[in-house]
Amino acid sequence: MPARKLMVSGLVFALLSGVCFGQAPFDFGKAEYVKPAAAGSKKGETVDGSLRFDAAKKEVQFVDKKGSSAVDIKYDAIKSMLYEKTAKPRYAAGLLLAWPLLFTKSKKHYLTIQYTDAAGAGQFVIIHLDKSNFREAVARAESETGKKVERSEEH
Repeated sequence: MPARKLMVSGLVFALLSGVCFGQAPFDFGKAEYVKPAAAGSKKGETVDGSLRFDAAKKEVQFVDKKGSSAVDIKYDAIKSMLYEKTAKPRYAAGLLLAWPLLFTKSKKHYLTIQYTDAAGAGQFVIIHLDKSNFREAVARAESETGKKVERSEEH
């Protein structure tokens, strides 16, 4: 019981310190920004980095491994957000490594943000989220922006 009280008091302190002293940006590492494919190309390139929700600036950012911002989207410019979970059978791994892998699927998690740029044109960004923090990232997207994240899960 004392451990529970200590944990609750620590949580309350953390929440109050974020409110009273300003919140630091929330980073979700191990993310990939999927750039749109160039003309004549089937697949866009990916940039490794982290998804950041900055409450002070009121914007979503994608920061690459070097620390430079690849995408900056103001919360009020966001029109909609979509979370997608895809699953794909592991045929190659099952045939090459171990047959039990034939019965498993690889799962990927994507967050698509539709927004309007400074010129008023519609744009979108696709972020591949890591399996370890996709739930927290989607919940943070909803709480920070105040917009509902639509969910589309493929099984």
